[in-house]
Order: sequence, then structure tokens, then C-alpha cells
Amino acid sequence: MQIPGYTIIKKINSGGMATVYLATQHSVGRTVALKVMKPALDKDPEFHQRFQREANIVGQLSQPNIIPIYDIGRHEELNYISMEFLPKGSLEEKIRTGITIEGAIKITLGIAAALEHAHSKGYVHRDIKPENILFREDDSAVLTDFGIARTIKSKVNMTQVGTIVGTPNYMSPEQAKGESSDGRADLYSLGVVLFEMLTGQKPFHADSSLALGIKHIHEQAPKLPIHLFFLQSTLDKLLAKKPEQRFQTAKELITELQSLNNNSLLLAGNTSKPSSLQWLKTLGLLVKQDATLLTQKISAHYKTIQSKLKKTAGERPITPAPASQQTLVATRVSIATAVNSPINNSRDESSNEIFTNSRHKRYWIYSSIGILTLFIIGSNIIYPSSEANTSSRWSNFIGTEKNADNPASSVAAETILAFTVLPSPTSSRIRILNIKEKYVPGILLPTGAYHIEVSHPGYSTKTKWIRLNEGNQTLEVALQKSAQINNQAQLPLPDMVQLVGGNFLMGNTNDPNESNTKNVSLEHDFLIGRYEITFNEYDFFALATNRALPDDMGWGRGERPVVNISWDDAIAYANWLSKTTGKNYRLPTASEWEYAARGNTTGNYWWGNNEDDAPDRANCRYGCKSLWASFFNNETRAVGGFPPNDFGVHDTAGNVAEWVNDCADKISRPACLKRAVRGGSFVSNVESITPYSQIAFTASKTRKSIGFRLAQDIPQQQMREAIQGGQKPRRRSIFRDISDSIFKRE
Repeated sequence: MQIPGYTIIKKINSGGMATVYLATQHSVGRTVALKVMKPALDKDPEFHQRFQREANIVGQLSQPNIIPIYDIGRHEELNYISMEFLPKGSLEEKIRTGITIEGAIKITLGIAAALEHAHSKGYVHRDIKPENILFREDDSAVLTDFGIARTIKSKVNMTQVGTIVGTPNYMSPEQAKGESSDGRADLYSLGVVLFEMLTGQKPFHADSSLALGIKHIHEQAPKLPIHLFFLQSTLDKLLAKKPEQRFQTAKELITELQSLNNNSLLLAGNTSKPSSLQWLKTLGLLVKQDATLLTQKISAHYKTIQSKLKKTAGERPITPAPASQQTLVATRVSIATAVNSPINNSRDESSNEIFTNSRHKRYWIYSSIGILTLFIIGSNIIYPSSEANTSSRWSNFIGTEKNADNPASSVAAETILAFTVLPSPTSSRIRILNIKEKYVPGILLPTGAYHIEVSHPGYSTKTKWIRLNEGNQTLEVALQKSAQINNQAQLPLPDMVQLVGGNFLMGNTNDPNESNTKNVSLEHDFLIGRYEITFNEYDFFALATNRALPDDMGWGRGERPVVNISWDDAIAYANWLSKTTGKNYRLPTASEWEYAARGNTTGNYWWGNNEDDAPDRANCRYGCKSLWASFFNNETRAVGGFPPNDFGVHDTAGNVAEWVNDCADKISRPACLKRAVRGGSFVSNVESITPYSQIAFTASKTRKSIGFRLAQDIPQQQMREAIQGGQKPRRRSIFRDISDSIFKRE
């Protein structure tokens, strides 16, 4: 490849839109970075416009922390931009090797200065991330890639599917929702970058861009480690969900960071344990700062009192006392004024002042010693020696460590066990969320409870609490493939099962009272959801229609069944999906739901009549799992986590109860206020998760235990042809083998 006026030396980097080369500019003999748009994109107006926009915007910006452009041109089918070559790599590379606290603040100050300049010129960057922050030879940070920047006053519609811009890991809540954004969105992204520099981790993790966006909208970022406490309020303000709660300008952020950056004691060292001397110096500095502020306030108060006395008594001004004495004088003046007594300037009062002042000093010294002692002791508890493992930390803290000289002195010696997770896929990422140590196979841990997370791209993340003991040193975890394509531009559709209409006995068939059962005939074939509607599916609808996202109760979204939505919400989703796809989605009727839930059986459950078989087949509170899990792990499960019934339909017993279309009002009224809810949920007893279980619930209200699945009408001829072609509904014997308990969702 040849571009007149340049000699290309080598390729530096390549992205989806352009390739960057190291080159020499002949006219001035300097080394430059030559950004060349890929020829295949030359005829695409959007990419061509974006490439030109970057050059036009940066050309109007002149600031040391914004990359300068030397030249822009076109040769044959190649658009190119010549810019400064930044030899020290990107922030992404620096984060991998670790950054000191002082370094993180310095970088943030540099990028904040760049944003302040860009915002003042009317431009929002919209893609602040470590890959777009590069470094000069002197390690100064430089902001690059203004390709998707826009003017603050732009009114471009950002609500259409596929037009959300930015990088999911770093985008602000308003960007994730497709709303218009201003400079405060850049400050949010910079806050995410600062968090990553300080901790080495991104604040949010998810398997899809949609899930990441939802976390940015609703979840709070994890708190910083204790040694970074002085940065927590700054970070909280940067990462506020509402723009009006953040720093309103980059200048505000710079002012706050500069005060921290000037505090070399707070920034001493890195993320290692602060020494007792550092704690002492830090506390001393904080006390000094507070004392300075207090002195300023006292001085102002003293002058006010002095002025009032001069006006009221006609006396000459009191000679100002030293700053260290103004507190006492001001207090005495206030007290004297309150009791309408003159201020006594006698020798006795002077002696009393000296005595009082001396006593205050002694109290201050004693208080300071106590506070410093607590800080020093606290630092050693919070920051244990790096050689200490989890067991010895807790043993030291609670006093159960054995004394080598006196073994009988320990109350109880903790047992250390090797723990291993056996995941499928084997390359899954494993974390133990309630300890700091990084998981490795065979990690040594004291007996106790541990929160395990297993994740892998393309699979639903699983978390599980385990109690480690000698009989529980390995944990097998099989992840389930995500059923939907996690792409913001592609609508996730529910997986449907085809059912042939027919006759069945509806109600409690084991009840001798025949009034509780009835013969029902379903004349038409229909489709019903294989799974309950998930957060992945519903959230897509909510974001596309600007509806509030339902609360997931902190259990996680993704492939879990959506909860906290009303019957009205479920109807709105079905109507929207029908309009979007051209297919007739709806809520099933109570008879359709029970027919599908029974799966061609007549027992109390789809697996038969024995409620003792509920474990490994259903998610309910009592009767489906252990007492321990019932109290401490009472929540929904990802759909498809239990075996299906004979029709191939999952989770009709427990997990979440489900809205159906039928009215459940007991009195006649023009509008139906209560709707039927079927199947029981994770909060139900095992007796209440039968196919005929039903409650009535107000249609406009929500509950954490209620979700829904959809039904769909199909042309009868199409259905008959499918049946004749061999695509019949799955029908299996109610006698299950052991493979049911380890059924995996494909």
C-alpha cells in the first residue's frame, strides 16, 4: 500500500473500521501514526461520514491531552488521517500490569482536562475506554478516537434498535437506554475507567451487551477496597445513575481530584498494606485540614462578634487574639452575651483561661492517642500480612489460632481442605465471591460457606452457595447454553412447543369430589412457550418501548424468568411481540395452560402422584429441596434448569407462577380486576405446584413470584401438515429414569 508523501513502516493496530500504521511523513521528516480507513467501507456513507467527522472534530480541538491531527487526505480509494504517534501504548495494556493510585488519578486528571476542552467546544466523545487512551513518551495520557463523537446540541434519534453507540462495558445509563446524552455521559464512562484502573476489574460483568446495559442502568458498582476509602465519594458521584447527580462539568472533577492528588500521604504506596506510620501521617493531615477549616470559621465568627460589640457598646475594637485562642474567646463572648454579663478581663479570668486552655489541650492529646491507636490496630486487622491465608486471618481475628507453645490454648483448630470445581465447559471462569483469593483448582480453604460463580461466554452464569466440609470438596457445575442470541439488534423470540388440541380431565383428578374436575375439549391446535419468558426477552421489549425495567430482586437477569410484572405488562409484551413479528402471541387460557402443564398425564404432578419426587424436578420452597436451601436460597432458577414434561414444556411446576388470560373475579363487574395465576412458584409448598393450582391476583399489581409464558395461534392446516410430516409433540412415559435429574437444556 502506498500513500503519497508517506513511507509506511509497519502496522500498529487494526479495528473494524480502520488500520493504523507507523509511517514517516516526508515533508517534515517526522514519525506519525497513519490511520487508513478500510477500502471495503469506502462506499458505506455512514463509515465514510464517521471517518471524516473524527478529522473535523479533532481539527477544531487544541489541547495537550487530545491527540493532534497533522494531515487528512484521500488517495485512490484510501481515506487517511495523519496524527501524532504515541509510543507508550494504551491504558488497556497498563491496567494489565497494574497502576498505582497516584498514577490512576494523574491519568484521570489528564483525560478530564481533555473532556473539559472538548465539552467547552460543544462535543461529546461517547466512547471513553482504556483502548482510546494512549500515552506519549513522557507517560502523559492522550484521548483518541473521536469517530462517534457528536455535538452536545445534536437531536439525533438514538432510540431505534441498533443505534445505541458506545462500548457496553463503559457506556452510561442514558447511552444504554438509547437516550440523548451530554458531557456527563463521558464523565460516567471515565468513572468506569477509573474504577478499572484502581481495582484491575470492570465494575460490571455479563454475557451480553444487553445484560451489561441493564447493569449500568440499575446496579450499583462494587465498593472500592478499604485503602481507597478517600476516593469512594468521588467515584460514587462519577457513577451516579442520574446525570444530575454526577459532576456537572469536567472542571468540577478536576478540582476534586487535584485536592487528592496534592495529598501525597493519602496516595503513598499502592494497593499494598499501608504502614502504621502512613496511617498516622494520613490521620494527622486530615486533622490538620479540619483544624484549618475550623480556625477559618472561628475567625469569621470572632470578627462578627467583635463588630456587634463595637456597635452595641461603643467600645473600641478588641485586639485580635491569636488564632489558637479565638475559639475560647468566641465561646466566652457568646456565653457572656447570653447571660447579659460583662466580659471580665481580670487576672483571675486570665488564669482561668490558661487553665481551661491547658485542660482542652490534654483532652485533645488523650483523644488523639485513642483515635490513632484504633487506626493502627484497625489497619492491621483490615490489612493482614500478605503471607497470611484465609484461615490464619480469621483465626487471628477471632482468637482460634493455636499457640505453638501451648496447643491447649486454642478453642478450636480450623480444618483446611482442598477444594476444586469441575465445570462444563472445562474452560469456564470460576470465582469464589466471598473471599479475596483467586480460585485455583485445589485451593486450600477452611471449612465454611462459600459463594461460587461459574461463567463462560455463550452460557448462562451460575452461582451457588456451598458448605465446604470433608465430604464436599469437589463441585460439579454444568452451564446451560443461552437459548437466545444476545445481540441488541436482533429480537429474541420465545421458543415454542406445538401441541395438538384434544380432550383432557381438568382439575384435581385424585379428588373423589367430581365437582372439582371437568372434561375439557381443546378444539384447536396451538403453540405454547417451552420456557417462561425470561428477562432477556422482556428487557428487550422494555428498552425498545421505554418502559421501566422490572426488578430482579438482586438474583440476576439473563435467562431467569421475568418477575415483578403485572398481567397488564404481560399483555403489553404479547401485543408488542405480535405487532413486531406479525404473529399472534397471547397469554394462554387456563385450560390451555393446564393441558400443556400436565404433559399428557393425569396425576397430581407431571411426573406422577408422588410429591417426594419433586427434588430435581421443580423449584419450590418446601418439599422440593433441603431445609437449609429453603431458608437461605429461596429464589428463581434459570429457565430450563429442570427436566421437561411429556410435551417438552419446562417449569410448569414451581419456579414462578404464571399469568393466564382467564378472569378470576368472584363477583360480576364490567371490567375484570383479578386474573388467574397458575402453577405455584419458588415460594409455594410442594402441594401447591400442581397443574391445577390456581390463585386470583389483581391484574394491575406485580409480585416477585409471578411471571408468564406465551401461547400462539397457528393456522390449522399448517399444524396438520406438520403433524403428518412427523413433527408431533413429544410424549414420554411418566416413568422417569435417572437421566431426568441431570437433564441439560440444549
